[in-house]
Amino acid sequence: MNIKNGFTLIELMVVLAVIAVMTAIAMPLYQYEMRKLDASAVQQEMLKLADQLERYKSRNFSYHGFDPKYLYDEVNPMSSVNFPLKGTKKYTINLYDSSEATGKKLLSSDSGLGQRWAIIALSESEKNYSFLFTSTGLRCKNKTKANINFTGCGAVNTGMETW
Repeated sequence: MNIKNGFTLIELMVVLAVIAVMTAIAMPLYQYEMRKLDASAVQQEMLKLADQLERYKSRNFSYHGFDPKYLYDEVNPMSSVNFPLKGTKKYTINLYDSSEATGKKLLSSDSGLGQRWAIIALSESEKNYSFLFTSTGLRCKNKTKANINFTGCGAVNTGMETW
């Protein structure tokens, strides 16, 4: 009796097909979970910045002139924060003086009233949310960056959600 040990080509191809199907299912789920993780991390960063803004106002009676450089061990003034701090940039976080009529002045600029703030985190990926958080308590998100402004994140039918 001549017995040969090993796998046939058909058996190997079936195993490869099963692995390919499992990978095709797992990869999008993994990428979705990583985007959720990034979004959660940037929300925490925005809350940290909001806390520091309130501390700054309690000492200076205004948000005007707030510069987050001390939070990130930077020497130069910061007009925006790339997030995460190390690695591939996934968000750009800007702090604006929303008490201005235009709402486009950064809090660290020399002009502005400094009575209200808005933090906008814009995603580098069109598959992830961009966020708005204001001193008036507005928290919203949208996957379309163009819908994010200082007063809101668009309408519900355009993808706006609260967080």
